[in-house]
Amino acid sequence: MKTCTNCGRQSYRQESKFCQGCGSQLPEKADKPNINICMNPDCGYHNSQFIYPNEACYCDICGHKTAFAN
Repeated sequence: MKTCTNCGRQSYRQESKFCQGCGSQLPEKADKPNINICMNPDCGYHNSQFIYPNEACYCDICGHKTAFAN
């Protein structure tokens, strides 16, 4: 998610470009996620309800890094 620098609201999607609260442009980089999900937007598990354990660094479906891989 991204945090709006104007009003402080968080976006609902990693792909968001504008704040849903005030319409301001969001920062390019997302905040560090607080859940471990696949970071590949083309993977079926990117926007799913599946959350990887904290120690998982790669998606077992597509092989892309997870949010906690860094």
